[in-house]
Amino acid sequence: MTRDVVWENGPLTSIGVTHPLTENVAQRLIILLRSFTGDWFWDTTYGVDYWGRILGKKTSKASVDLLMQQAILSEPGVKQIVTFTSTLINRQYSLTFSVKVVDGTVTQPITITPV
Repeated sequence: MTRDVVWENGPLTSIGVTHPLTENVAQRLIILLRSFTGDWFWDTTYGVDYWGRILGKKTSKASVDLLMQQAILSEPGVKQIVTFTSTLINRQYSLTFSVKVVDGTVTQPITITPV
C-alpha cells in the first residue's frame, strides 16, 4: 500500500481510503496543538491561544492542562480524552494523551513537546 491519492473520473472522496480515523484525528490534533491562534490567515481563530492565555503570564499548570484539554475536545472526530499526562519543568510544558474517536477506536499515545 502506497497511500497515494488517486483521482479517477471525479472529485476526491473518502471511498477506498484506508487510513484509519485514529491516524487522521491524531495528525489533526498535532497540527492544532502546535498552531498559535492567528497563524493561519484563512482562519485566524484556528490554533491554541498561547500568546493570550499562556506565554508571558503566570499561568498554572492546571490552567494550561484545561486549555489543552478544551482544544483537544474541540477537534472534530474526538469523542473523549482517554489518557492525559503533562509535565511542566523549567517552564517547558509537554503532554501525552490519547483520545477515543467517534467510531469508538482509540489513538496511539500522542506526545506534544516544546520545539
